[in-house]
Amino acid sequence: MPAQTHTETASTGYGFALSQKEVLGLLEDKTPATLVSVTGKIAGAYSKSKLKTQDSLAAEQVFRLLLRETETNVRQTLAEHIKTSITVPRDILMRLAQDVAEVSLPVLQYSEVLTDKDLLDLIGNTQDVNRYLAISKRVVVSEAVSGRLLDKIIPEVTTSLLHNNGADISEPHMLSIIAEHSDNSALMKTLSNRPHLPVNIVEKMLHVVSGHMSETLKQKYPLPSKDIELEIDKTRESETLKLIRMSDSLEDIDKLVNQLIAFNRLTPSLILSGLCQGNFLFFETSLARLSNIPVANARTLIKDKGDLGFRAIYNKSGLPESLFPAVRVLLKVIHKLDEKGEKPTSTRYANRVIEDILQQSASQPIDNLSYIVALVRRAAH
Repeated sequence: MPAQTHTETASTGYGFALSQKEVLGLLEDKTPATLVSVTGKIAGAYSKSKLKTQDSLAAEQVFRLLLRETETNVRQTLAEHIKTSITVPRDILMRLAQDVAEVSLPVLQYSEVLTDKDLLDLIGNTQDVNRYLAISKRVVVSEAVSGRLLDKIIPEVTTSLLHNNGADISEPHMLSIIAEHSDNSALMKTLSNRPHLPVNIVEKMLHVVSGHMSETLKQKYPLPSKDIELEIDKTRESETLKLIRMSDSLEDIDKLVNQLIAFNRLTPSLILSGLCQGNFLFFETSLARLSNIPVANARTLIKDKGDLGFRAIYNKSGLPESLFPAVRVLLKVIHKLDEKGEKPTSTRYANRVIEDILQQSASQPIDNLSYIVALVRRAAH
């Protein structure tokens, strides 16, 4: 048989298919060019699962040795070849992920071996926007990871995440994006193009985007207008209840009630939600203005222990007749807790209100009591 030349393939004992010249090169010169070439061959065979178990273990040891190389292009070659491998030991990938940008970015974007915890740690230990961008482009980005990236409030990172349909973005973070970037039409368009936006997000966007984008959203989400109006009403009521909580004078409350009446927004649910929060001043002022009588007179009628006074002003105010029995129970419970000095702002307060309401109705069912309980829960939040 003819003698084997240095250019022929020789068995290395590890199945890497290196030529004798490459083996001698590793033993003798270890020049960057040789290391890059050999790294590509070993890592390429490894990533394509062409090695047996023993050979794979040997390759991993070689990778750990290559991590010590001062030549960036050697480590970069390693990273490019094993970035999509799911069998590479985590310690190797973590070393590469913390390397210089040329080495780390492919691993940060593609490696499925890195866990959410790894990614969160890596985000926390860098200020490099390019690393944030690489993570934002991963095939799957969890809500926790996307949230940490969005907390950086970097427009290009936010845009990258919104472009990535594999990125799970929480509703609160979407609301934050709208609040912080509503004047960025390009970013709002990117958000509007995401599939399956929550109704609440669509409603919020309709208030801030251009007319053309608004029409596109309405076509994309052909929701019944009633559903959108309900979401708008809930959002408005929530904001109004916050104002009610912050208003502690009759003058402020009176101005607020008159304004709500002027815009046809003093709804029964809002009036009763105020009562659920223990806000007698808002409740009394609302019924007074709707009944066109002084607040002092309304207060006297509402506190009438014989029920006749409350029944009279309730009817005059135009509140739903079907709710009267349930509202009467609610009023008694709120009065009782007020006398005991219970603070309306606590979660415990809402639980006490519900508990006492249910006790009052234990012996005799009361119509629409479940509606009042739902208002108490909503008002508590």
